[in-house]
Order: sequence, then structure tokens, then C-alpha cells
Amino acid sequence: MTLNSTLQAIDATHFRQVMRYLPSSVVAICAEDPEDGAPCGLIAGTFQSLSLEPALVTFSVARSSTSWPKISRADYFSVNILADGQQSVCKSLSSKGGDKFLTIHWQDSAYQTPHIQGSLGWIDCAIGHELDGGDHLIVIAHVLEMCAGEGDPLVFHGGKLGSFRESVAA
Repeated sequence: MTLNSTLQAIDATHFRQVMRYLPSSVVAICAEDPEDGAPCGLIAGTFQSLSLEPALVTFSVARSSTSWPKISRADYFSVNILADGQQSVCKSLSSKGGDKFLTIHWQDSAYQTPHIQGSLGWIDCAIGHELDGGDHLIVIAHVLEMCAGEGDPLVFHGGKLGSFRESVAA
């Protein structure tokens, strides 16, 4: 008996309802499209560190994304760690079509990647691998340079964007 023959189909709606209890990061993955030089970006809620040596990060992106093909054509991309209060940046980069950067203030990095102003930090990366993840691609990237500031991160939890509030355990 193989694992695939014993797995039951999981209802996608139920899966989403259960998984919404796990808070996730909110990062903006951005690059400059090498075809026209315009900034492009998307929001990822699956970003995490993968390895210290070498420094690697990972995230998942929907196969249906129209922004990822533009980003993956670039030599480098940035990961902008969104701060509490940057919900409008999240909304812009989550939108379909149009100029997603119309209302976003950003500056070019040494790697020609957009660094979004007001973010808690940024990580400049190069794609290492793209792996199959069902209806998503799992991206593993090499960290080239990074910088962080201070503040509260923007967090996605329970279908809502908000902030993380630290509490002391009793």
C-alpha cells in the first residue's frame, strides 16, 4: 500500500478554515522586470528562513501568479518585510493587473531591486531552485544582502491583516 492510496481528499474550504489559525508573515517579493525595467511584485505569506550556512530563504507562490514570471526573469529580487500600517502596500501588491507600484514609495537597491520605504527591512536574493508544491511553486533563494530596522511586523491571521503584540507568559 502506498501513501497516495491511503490519503483522503481534503476539502479546500475546510483546509483554508483550519489553516487560518496559523499566523503568517506578510512580505513583498519585488523585482524590476528585465523586459521593460518596471517594478513588479507580489505578496507572500509563506516566507521563512531555511538555512544559515549557506544563507537560504524559502517561500511559496501560486502557479497562477502573473507577477512571479516577471520576478523570476530578473537576476535578483527583494523581500520587503512589511510593517504594521503598510496594509495599503499589501493591498496594492495583491491586486490583479494595473500599475501595482503607482502609490508605493520605493528606491532602487545595489541589485536593481525595489526596496519599499517604511518596511521593517529588506533581503536581496537570487533564485536557487523552484520546486513542485502542488498548485504552488516552492522557491528557495540565496541571500545576498539584508538590512532590518525596528517596529512591529504586519501579520496575516484569521483572514485579517494586523500587528503582533508581545505578551508575557504567566
